[in-house]
Amino acid sequence: MPKIELPPTKSSLRKLKENLAFAYEGYDLLNQKREILAIEIVRKIGEIRRIETDFQQVLNELYASYRSAAVDMGSDAVTIQSCSETRSYFLHTNFTKLMGLKLPVIGLNLKNPQPAFALPQTSSIYDEARDQARKTLLILAQYATIAKSIIMLSRELKKVQRRVNALEKIFIPQHEEAKKYIADRIEEMEREEIFVKKLIRQRQ
Repeated sequence: MPKIELPPTKSSLRKLKENLAFAYEGYDLLNQKREILAIEIVRKIGEIRRIETDFQQVLNELYASYRSAAVDMGSDAVTIQSCSETRSYFLHTNFTKLMGLKLPVIGLNLKNPQPAFALPQTSSIYDEARDQARKTLLILAQYATIAKSIIMLSRELKKVQRRVNALEKIFIPQHEEAKKYIADRIEEMEREEIFVKKLIRQRQ
């Protein structure tokens, strides 16, 4: 007996066939979506590896600049001056659509540094370190954008995979089994009906 219990009628058989046709169509679409998501994840992993290399290089340059500034000004002076810096960027988030997902695109607009109206208390080496920090922020925004996209795509891929498995291993096999059972029962009942009609004709 199949796990799906339906009366062995032609209407039940027609309903099962419609459900199966819809399930196969959904299965094909989900397979296509799974392939596109996997390709996009692989592409973004390549991007994030390249950005990680650039980010590490810029970060090393930033640390080197601040070390030079600490030697030139003193570490306490660099710390105090860094804490007094005003925010020099605007953060904004846009979205791109892919396969029903809204992927964030994090952007930074750097503000032009304010001109000094008094004698500066920093050295040129510190100013170079500050400019290097601004460059680091831009790469960090790119890294955050791709990392967030990979996380969202991976979660969506897991959901799609679960749905594909449910269709492939549970829904479709059960409905195919029920369809075969009902079709066989209808065929058997039709044969019995023909046999009964023959008997009636013979007796008449």
